[in-house]
Amino acid sequence: MDDFILEKRLKETLEKKAEEVCADALAKERIRTEVYRKIKEVNGMKQKNMKKIVLVAAAICIFGSITAFALGKAVTVSSHSNHNEEVTVFEEAKAMQRDLDREVKVVEEFSNGYRFRSAVPRYEESHDKNGKSIEKETAMSFFYEKEGMEGITLFASRITLGESGTPDAVLVLEDGTELHFSELMNKFVPPDYEITEEEKKLQEEGKLNVAYGSSEVEIKNSESVYWQQNGITYCLFMFGDDLSADEMLAMAKELAESR
Repeated sequence: MDDFILEKRLKETLEKKAEEVCADALAKERIRTEVYRKIKEVNGMKQKNMKKIVLVAAAICIFGSITAFALGKAVTVSSHSNHNEEVTVFEEAKAMQRDLDREVKVVEEFSNGYRFRSAVPRYEESHDKNGKSIEKETAMSFFYEKEGMEGITLFASRITLGESGTPDAVLVLEDGTELHFSELMNKFVPPDYEITEEEKKLQEEGKLNVAYGSSEVEIKNSESVYWQQNGITYCLFMFGDDLSADEMLAMAKELAESR
């Protein structure tokens, strides 16, 4: 599909989603601005193929303002990164993290073979239900890879959206920290796709994310582990289901208990 046509369809479709999930004019405009900026950022990543663009569109829906409004949360968080700021040396990334927040835990390698690939600063801002800015933060996203496996991303932030849905599995550490594992079905659909009532119900339950922009319907699961430690919310996230819940929780435990 021509990039210009895809960009136009993504804008039209995501604007439509903004209309569906919130009535406040200021909030709609803020979502529209965020979507435009995200698409522009993606278009600047020349090496990315169409599937990568669709995955970024999905990430907007999963982590961005639209999902937050759709779930009826009082506070939303928008974030963006510039891949021109990406670093590929772990010690440099670790030093950048320490300059931003030295209490955030990071590791270079997990015992299951996942190793640090790169990291990039992430600029976040939280808003109240009226669209008023509450707090701004610069954090880091760390990316890990293992040959033949889907990549894993580590997010850590002092800004949170509040309570999440019911986890699929929970692991309680000796210090009382609760690691929450969740699976999410992501449905990639064409821009003119109409969501069914059953899908709307699954979205409300936090079991389904619908991502627009694909040329055909495709379903791809994602897995994540969330936990809070010393005022910091951590998340290990991956597209796909290469790892079991126990394996994802083991990685989170390793990080949570690291020094």
